[in-house]
Amino acid sequence: MGTRTPPASFGINQEGVGSVELVTPEKVAVHAGVPTRLEPGDRAAIEMAIEDALAEVAAYLDRPPLPEQFTERGVVPDGRGGWSLNYDPLIEVVSATAETHPVTGEATGAYTLVYRAGLDPAADRRYGAVLARFVSWAAAAHPIVRRLVQAKGVRLQASVNVEGQGVTYESTQVAAGSGVAGAPPTLADLDGWVRHTVYQAPGRAPHPIETGAAWL
Repeated sequence: MGTRTPPASFGINQEGVGSVELVTPEKVAVHAGVPTRLEPGDRAAIEMAIEDALAEVAAYLDRPPLPEQFTERGVVPDGRGGWSLNYDPLIEVVSATAETHPVTGEATGAYTLVYRAGLDPAADRRYGAVLARFVSWAAAAHPIVRRLVQAKGVRLQASVNVEGQGVTYESTQVAAGSGVAGAPPTLADLDGWVRHTVYQAPGRAPHPIETGAAWL
């Protein structure tokens, strides 16, 4: 059991990313064809689209796409000098507090951990570039942003929508995921950072016959 503190400002100049400016509403506005002098309401709408794009990435990668802080209770050491945690990759353990029994006050052997985990664009610049490109285009393609464009009477140069794994464009644009220079990005561009879960059967002690101990 635990709680999480999501990254602030939808990943824009967030703590933990250093000086990396992942995505700005102005950058999304450029992709969408919206004037970059944004009204407060326009900025809020684009920030919501950025948040949704990051959530889409998180679901695809099966891990936090940006550093987040988590509080996890009932954590026990893994026996190898580390901890068994729900989120990875681990960036740092902020604190580890020994838990005690509510009645006896004795240590339970478990800990409450506050830690930071998630993929870090500041540490992996290639990942940061791929992530920023996808989030920028996906946010520009978000229905909220497209309605904003139409409300301002801006002539749309392409019909854009987010479906499945990416952004599709009309024939006047290079197809998403086509591999052609200038093609819009897709979630598949982030495949190198997808969390691969390997199934492990529940642990069991080997039968004496399997080890030969039965014959000793």
